[in-house]
Amino acid sequence: MEFRRLTAIATASGLAALCAFAGNASAAIPTNTDGRSEQANSSRGLDHADTSRWGWDNTTPGVAGRPYIKRLAVSNDGGATFDNIVVPDSANGTNGWAPLTASIGGQVSDIYAFITPTNGCRTNQTPGLDNCYNPPNRVGISLMRYLGPGWSEDFTSGNSANPPLSDASVIDLTVGFHPTYSTLRWSWVNGVPSYWASTVSPLADGEVRIRFTPKTMPVMNSGGCSQIPVSTCDIAQADHERLQPGMTLSMDNTLDPALSGTLFGTSSAFIGSLEAQIVQGQAPVLTYGVAAPHTMAPGGGGDRLGTFFAFLPSSVLTLFGTSTVAFDSNIFSVARTGDAGTFTPSWTQWNTGANGTDGQLLTISNISFSAPKFVVRRQASGGGTNPGGGTNSGGGTNSGGRTAPKLVSIRVGGKASFAQIAGMYGLSTKGGKVSAKVSTAKVCKVTGPAVKGLKPGRCKGTLTVKRTKGKALNKGFAFTVTK
Repeated sequence: MEFRRLTAIATASGLAALCAFAGNASAAIPTNTDGRSEQANSSRGLDHADTSRWGWDNTTPGVAGRPYIKRLAVSNDGGATFDNIVVPDSANGTNGWAPLTASIGGQVSDIYAFITPTNGCRTNQTPGLDNCYNPPNRVGISLMRYLGPGWSEDFTSGNSANPPLSDASVIDLTVGFHPTYSTLRWSWVNGVPSYWASTVSPLADGEVRIRFTPKTMPVMNSGGCSQIPVSTCDIAQADHERLQPGMTLSMDNTLDPALSGTLFGTSSAFIGSLEAQIVQGQAPVLTYGVAAPHTMAPGGGGDRLGTFFAFLPSSVLTLFGTSTVAFDSNIFSVARTGDAGTFTPSWTQWNTGANGTDGQLLTISNISFSAPKFVVRRQASGGGTNPGGGTNSGGGTNSGGRTAPKLVSIRVGGKASFAQIAGMYGLSTKGGKVSAKVSTAKVCKVTGPAVKGLKPGRCKGTLTVKRTKGKALNKGFAFTVTK
């Protein structure tokens, strides 16, 4: 993959004034043409290109061949019902819907979904020569709310939209594709996915349907870290934390076709990425990247901890020599590379009825930043180093399943969980009560079920596992705390 800036979704736009929607008070109501005009003529949708911006009518698929919104609904009861229908099922390939067609709570919806040709060409540019693509190599889908006049991608105020949309809502979105532009590879969503189904294939009509809970992301007044694949991110602190529901669809051919329709998502991050090594007759190696500033925006709570979600459908599990039914997380290694830090992997089974597609959802939580990568591969028999097959940066697994006590490191303010420390030494904590003591009180301290870095230096201590029967197991540990 090449490095490209995703200006439509991954970077910030100016913060517009907020309007309130509560009880019977009306928010700004869009007219029948407001959303369509914004999609066609503004920086949101970019249907029309000129010398200062790219646009769909300057691409091979054109406006008529671009992806379109087939359905959009919002649930505010945890996904039990989706009766807040913004775009009805009757939406068609001409994308001719308008918010006025949906009446929610006796009022007009003020939410619209804009479709942007990321990295397309302006009318005075040449594809391949001017750092642009035809057809566009990415598509951005951004949910916006009408402020009258103008639109905002910032839903941080939660209930200011109609229907209300917060970080507890569930968005049900279906995107349709035309045969002239249906080369979908990976998809990224800003939030927690709970449903995913794709019928997109080259030269055919198709669609993707996703349900996700939007989460806040870091936003900068200028710029950000949104390169694909993730590379570096030297931003110390975000300017803002905003709820900006959106997706990026990769439409190029840089990812192996065997991984077409792959989904991943992030929480509290600028962007995520996927790289893959697939060799005939060998299990693939998947490398996921995620980028974000080290700390939260002012007033946001100090060091940033994010989460990465990667869905591996049955077709991909097959490449690893396993299946949804026979899945065993111990055959997988999840290793952090790049900058050192914390993370905790876990796996959840998905099935077609509840989640749209059979497979496994890998959740990597407790991620410290700035731009770590996580390598997912099938490991030699012997099991993983901690629940979910995870290994910390600097750790490793010997043949036979015993783990060498190699160095790990965390940053000042970061935490190493007891499970991660146990994983360094191949200790099983199952069925036991785990505690720890440190002998370097100026460098680190015990905080809950973890050890927190206080200042740069060498953190040393003892991990204790007490079980109902047998003697307590004590194990000395050591790792570095960095700035």
